[in-house]
Amino acid sequence: MTREELLSIHICTQIPLPPELRAEAIRRAIQENPANGHAHAQAAAAAGVASADELPPQVFLALPTGKMWANGRTLRVQLLDGASPYVQSKVQQHAAVWQKYANINLQFVTSGPSEIRVAFTPGGSGSNLGTDCLLIPADQPTMNFGWFNDDTDDEEFSRTVGHEFGHALGCIHEHQSPAANIPWNRQAVYDYYETTYGWTQAQVDVNIFQLYSATTTQFSEFDVLSIMLYAIPASLTTNGFFTKSNTHLSETDKRFITLVYPPSGPDTGSFNTMEVRPWDQPRLWHVKELVFATPYTAPPGLPIGLNELDIDSGANLRVNAYTDTVGTSKFHAHIDSWADTRLYSAGCSWLEVAADDPDIQFGTFNTMDDHPWDLPQLQTSRAIVFPRAFASPPAVVVWLNGFDIQCQNGAPSPPKNARVQVYATDVTATGFTLHVDTWGDTTLYSAGATWIALPADRPGMASGSFNTMDVRPWNQPQLSNTGRVDFPAGRFSAAPSKVRLGLNALDIGGGHNLRVNTTSDAITTSGMNWHIEAWGDTVLYSAGASYIAFA
Repeated sequence: MTREELLSIHICTQIPLPPELRAEAIRRAIQENPANGHAHAQAAAAAGVASADELPPQVFLALPTGKMWANGRTLRVQLLDGASPYVQSKVQQHAAVWQKYANINLQFVTSGPSEIRVAFTPGGSGSNLGTDCLLIPADQPTMNFGWFNDDTDDEEFSRTVGHEFGHALGCIHEHQSPAANIPWNRQAVYDYYETTYGWTQAQVDVNIFQLYSATTTQFSEFDVLSIMLYAIPASLTTNGFFTKSNTHLSETDKRFITLVYPPSGPDTGSFNTMEVRPWDQPRLWHVKELVFATPYTAPPGLPIGLNELDIDSGANLRVNAYTDTVGTSKFHAHIDSWADTRLYSAGCSWLEVAADDPDIQFGTFNTMDDHPWDLPQLQTSRAIVFPRAFASPPAVVVWLNGFDIQCQNGAPSPPKNARVQVYATDVTATGFTLHVDTWGDTTLYSAGATWIALPADRPGMASGSFNTMDVRPWNQPQLSNTGRVDFPAGRFSAAPSKVRLGLNALDIGGGHNLRVNTTSDAITTSGMNWHIEAWGDTVLYSAGASYIAFA
């Protein structure tokens, strides 16, 4: 790379806050997004204090702090005077690229409050980092573009706007990643930036040499294609290492920003029959009208599964969970039984899947779609074809949504266990095989399953299953069963806010009420505890459930 080429490349400075504002910047960053203060929370817990504010100042200021906004945040952006309508339109166009991959909304405003204020003062370009923008007085810019005009080419707009708005979203310079390990020729770097750009050694230290803590970065590999990387000439390194000027977000940039600001998962909900009557007043039909937290433009899908049951063993075990009258603002949730079944209580949960959701697909299957209820069989399967093929095999979650199981043989024969299992096999990008099985002497007249397919590697979302046999053998029944599942590494930047569970397997002794429920707690970025419990005189040989967790 020649000197003339280097002189034609404009670079940015990451604008630091004055030292006296650093403590307040840390507090504001953690207030905006608690995940920014992970190390502070750990230090506070280790010190036995309630919050990081109670840590000694030398500890508080020394700990690494992220600068990321709250996920789903709307950031108001004001373009200040100094640029033509054309230049302003190009800034809006190229800033919006980040929104394709980050769950952040950039709202361009012409007046009023704003988190990001963009100036066009001739000279250099630069930006404050993420939540540091909150510390800048409202009459001052947080970002500047110093060389744009109507003759600037589109690649330069893409390179510079992408870079600066990356900073505004909290991204650091890629060459300052702790994984960079660039063999700098320090004196050559000082001389070059002083001669070419008039930087002081302090500015070089802040923008070139200072490495960030591994606790504030997400990717462990240095990305030479990152939009956040400077062009590095070979003359500034000791071994001839160099990088080119990048003009577009790299694949790692896209994965990183999606991980930090993951797509919001669908809304979820739950219903229990005890919301409409006491458990000791059993009846066959239960319905509740529910209102969506946010109205939809078209009625959403509502895949549903059972998560709690208390059914008398004196007749067939019959239950069915479903929704109907689904509109854009409300719907009805049902849990029903029929004939002589005594349903003391039951619970269910569901997802709200927008009609235009690009990722999540779902459906239902019942054994009566395959054979009549009065011709029971032990195993039933169905090939499911996705309405839209996935790019790669998705994760498939399967929940029980209902069943009709005979539990009495009639005297003097002993009662039968309630056994049923729903699961998926042979998952490909285009479909899978859905199974509804029983075993032993159980008579399964019918059973229904809800399946939900979602991208296996989608940031901010995880799914899986667990079973009491993960923690003990089936032939050692016990009422209380607890284990832990691990989420995929790096899937969540903060503990998922929504976890929905549905039963997928039961093996419960006959002669006593079928009682079981499943719950979760101790949810963190790395995993959660699960519980499958029975009560009273129920004999719980085994039970399983599937989960979906969302940021």
